[in-house]
Amino acid sequence: MGQADQASQYTICYNGGAFFENKGPRLISFTGMDGDLVEEIFKRGQELGLGMHIYTEDQVYGYQLTQEEIDFCQGRADFAALPGGDLTALRASGARFAKILYVDTDFPRLKKLRKDLADFEKVSEMSFSSNRYLEFNPPKVNKGTGLKKLCQELGYQLDETMAIGDSFNDLAMIKAAGTGVGVANVSPEMRADCDKITEKTFDQGAVAEAIGRWVLPDYE
Repeated sequence: MGQADQASQYTICYNGGAFFENKGPRLISFTGMDGDLVEEIFKRGQELGLGMHIYTEDQVYGYQLTQEEIDFCQGRADFAALPGGDLTALRASGARFAKILYVDTDFPRLKKLRKDLADFEKVSEMSFSSNRYLEFNPPKVNKGTGLKKLCQELGYQLDETMAIGDSFNDLAMIKAAGTGVGVANVSPEMRADCDKITEKTFDQGAVAEAIGRWVLPDYE
């Protein structure tokens, strides 16, 4: 998009757990996840026989991922092998964890799993993404709080922002922004929380549509 390694351009990562100025990149804020909690979630995932993504500050590790999952993530994530097959080596190295997620392409089953794991709701921020992931972040870390931190860094008010999304992990950001936009294929349960809905999906150019219709005055 022409923003890589550019000054005064910013990226929010890990569902709001970190944000960077693209130049460098320069890390501005990072909220790590407690290692004991990550370990507990990881072990529960092992017991359930689930594939997992484990994110540290600068790397994503894959655990028991199918080839279909690796293909799905092509171009989105470069997985490193999890040293030793568990978190022991990472924890010993002092790695800072950002988030961990479970993989299951059966979304109704994933939603039931979240209810079964209600104990984690008290100690982490849980959300869904891509209709195949159950994500765990540090408590009160979500894209909405990430957007708020970015506004504080840049001196803007939340009501001056527009946020665009499609998945449940975008919902906090859509609610926090001055104008919350859902793309055409936004999750049906989220539509009522969106101020605007685009006619296009992300793949069809929804971001350009949203900017053109609701930010720039000369959209046709």
